[in-house]
Amino acid sequence: MMLCAEGVSLGRGGREIVDGVGFDIEAGWALQIHGSNGCGKTTLLRALAGLLQPASGSIRWRGVSVHAQPERFRRERAYVGHSNGLSDDLSVLENLRFAALLGVNLESLRDARMQERDVLELAGLWTLRHACVGSLSQGLRRRVALARVMLERKPLWLLDEPAEALDDAARVWLADALDEHLQDGGIVVATTHLPLPTGAARTQHLHLERGGS
Repeated sequence: MMLCAEGVSLGRGGREIVDGVGFDIEAGWALQIHGSNGCGKTTLLRALAGLLQPASGSIRWRGVSVHAQPERFRRERAYVGHSNGLSDDLSVLENLRFAALLGVNLESLRDARMQERDVLELAGLWTLRHACVGSLSQGLRRRVALARVMLERKPLWLLDEPAEALDDAARVWLADALDEHLQDGGIVVATTHLPLPTGAARTQHLHLERGGS
């Protein structure tokens, strides 16, 4: 197994919101996390990213706790939350390159530079590459955040409502990217209100309810 959660419980504001969640995900598979607002989807995703410590249970990547070797784990996982994690003061291209400098080796960085135009053109962002991110709409900012993930080429994608604010064309682009990532043996874990097109034959679903799973 690549990503494994066992008996994971999480609290917020003094109350338990995720109770005893468990799953195993192999390479080439997706996990879609469903549930109403406030049921703990985002909190669980942050825990899977190693950003929160579970109240109980364990989360392992390649058999090792995500908290045991955090730097190594971060080099293998890409995380996009609701805020997108972008700098409003930098351009689209500067955001992508700054993220690349934070943790990839030089060979990967050179490869990423060669792919920038391809990824940005598919995302509909090439003509906006020098635009300040702070001047872009929420939908375009989402595209930038997702384009960064695609350029980093990490095996584990953790995406919080990735299709939020995207128009129809961008949703098609996202679907194609998810499919390519899974075919290459990557893993996708995404919270979503609406099902994502990740292919029924290689998708698990986890439904959370308020106050527990």
